[in-house]
Amino acid sequence: MWSAKIQGLRYAGSVAANAVLASIVRAGGDPILISPVGEFDSWDIIDGMVLPGGADIDPARYGAVADEHDWRTDFDGQDDADAATIAKAEELGIPTLLICRGMQLWNVERGGTMVQHLPDEPQNHVGTIHDVTIEAGTRLSAAVGGKTRIDTSSYHHQGLGEIGRGLNVIARADDGTVEAVEDPSLNIIAVQWHPEDRAADGGTDAALFDWVVAQARERVAANG
Repeated sequence: MWSAKIQGLRYAGSVAANAVLASIVRAGGDPILISPVGEFDSWDIIDGMVLPGGADIDPARYGAVADEHDWRTDFDGQDDADAATIAKAEELGIPTLLICRGMQLWNVERGGTMVQHLPDEPQNHVGTIHDVTIEAGTRLSAAVGGKTRIDTSSYHHQGLGEIGRGLNVIARADDGTVEAVEDPSLNIIAVQWHPEDRAADGGTDAALFDWVVAQARERVAANG
């Protein structure tokens, strides 16, 4: 068994996956993995979802041509599989945390676009810790204890361009890069950074996983 470096992730694929799974377990959740290969039809057992980061989205999906910085996944079906997962979260009202690529794909599926490569200045977003300002009164702000300024673990070379239908920008880095979006009608938190990197240390990173697990429990209770 081997673990390859995946474009768009700071660590090898298995390390990143384990960090996400461990973060869910620490929050009290019982994670299962959904394979992007084949059709998943057991949505009745899913109470909450986390869609992690990864490689770039195919630019054709938002009407663009790939530039020299294109870091797409080796699996051609990944975009479709992840998009279908997001659509199910919307359709079924499943509490969901979208991380990095997950947020980007949500934006694209809503008709938005991507900036295919961000400049290094004035803010480097690859392999850094930087501050993010969050809009007060949002679902994200509530999830991190009402805070409107937090530091984040950043690993992305792309950013959101045009914002998709029904999405509101609710957080930005100091250089203006979009760091979180939400649809007020849906129980979804979508962030550009990687909370799994530091969730073991607690704080606002762990709080995002606490949020999705707590929301999943509330959904189960409400549905009997």
